[in-house]
Amino acid sequence: MNEALIALSRSGIMKRTVLARDITSREHARKLWPLVTPSAPHQLLTYVSPAFNEDDALIRRGHFRTLPGGHPIDVAAHFDKEEAERSRSVSESAEHACAKELIAAALANRLKSKRGMPWSFADSEASDFHLSGNLLLGAESVSTEMTVRTAFGSSYRLDVGILSKPIGKKPLVLGGIEIERGHAFDGRKALIAKSQAFPLISVDITGMALDELTPQWANQALTATTASHSEGRRSTFVYLHDLLYPLYVQLPPMLGESGKSHQFLVFASDAELERLLAWTKRLAVSVGLRESQDFSIAPVRAKSEQSEKMLLNAGEVVGPGWKEINSGQCLRITVRRPKSLLDVPTHLFHLTLAKLLLINTDSLVGYKYQNGIYNDDLGDDVWVHSKWVPETKSYSRRRILPKRLAEPHSTILALLQGLSGAGGDGR
Repeated sequence: MNEALIALSRSGIMKRTVLARDITSREHARKLWPLVTPSAPHQLLTYVSPAFNEDDALIRRGHFRTLPGGHPIDVAAHFDKEEAERSRSVSESAEHACAKELIAAALANRLKSKRGMPWSFADSEASDFHLSGNLLLGAESVSTEMTVRTAFGSSYRLDVGILSKPIGKKPLVLGGIEIERGHAFDGRKALIAKSQAFPLISVDITGMALDELTPQWANQALTATTASHSEGRRSTFVYLHDLLYPLYVQLPPMLGESGKSHQFLVFASDAELERLLAWTKRLAVSVGLRESQDFSIAPVRAKSEQSEKMLLNAGEVVGPGWKEINSGQCLRITVRRPKSLLDVPTHLFHLTLAKLLLINTDSLVGYKYQNGIYNDDLGDDVWVHSKWVPETKSYSRRRILPKRLAEPHSTILALLQGLSGAGGDGR
């Protein structure tokens, strides 16, 4: 099968298609997941990577295929099954155990010597600007075999986790490393990527022998993050939820003063918005941000003609489905961007806010890349910044970031449970 439907895109449910030839890697397919058959009844598809012989001649084109079984998907059961299979697989692998300890030691050494752990990549579908960060910014410790909860009611073991100081009662997971070897467990990895509020770096050791796994290899693997989603298969790959793109996107100073802050528009139930309002204010105190100076948060309620218009504008930014979630109000969170590469308080605020939105609440999240911007192109799901260039007497147009950053996890679950089949390894 050469064409698939992207079940849940920024354009809405079942709105966009993708050709197999446009899928650049297994990781790219996971980013677009779930992919389904174009015609109803929709079945979940897996991506089968192209294959080459010893002379690098193509012997199998990349394509999509359905998997055996026509039963509705039990998301938690499917995730737990793949997690159990992965746990069993890695427990039997001396190479996996060695790689995990070497990666953890490399990170701990960097933390002890106060060196950063930079990563970067580009996602041309979302922005004209690259994304980059420091996995150890704000870190206090490195841990192995961490149990991490997802938004879907299941938990998984993270090979290596980087932890902050306690925020409130518990430390925050700032980043994670997962070692891949052999079976890819695509459904599990895709679900993790859609629900985790931290950068997840995947290091592939498929085909490596024990004597190849050295401290030097660990340092090289950590710094060999993919430069672009569109450049194909790499041994190291960064998974990052769209909700964290605003924190890590590297924008030039073209936005001026109004670009020093950005805005998140949150649609959820009245009760969850009330809790989120209180949580966000407590979070700001915990990390040292000052209300009205560093951030502001306020509900937008449709109680007057003006506020109805403000709510409609917010809904038009986030796109389809907002009225079904809450037609009466949303929450507007305005926060300054990090002042520098070492701005730990703002970094922690963004990461914890993402966790609240992805894990602790069932939220639809929209985004405005600067204050006061007008959404003049409702048909484009990515913000475009236009600037007049006198030298050429024309406008330069740069794609900034998506307008829609996160889906309610209830929407994702309902969509998956309405499909049939099960995700799997398409290699």
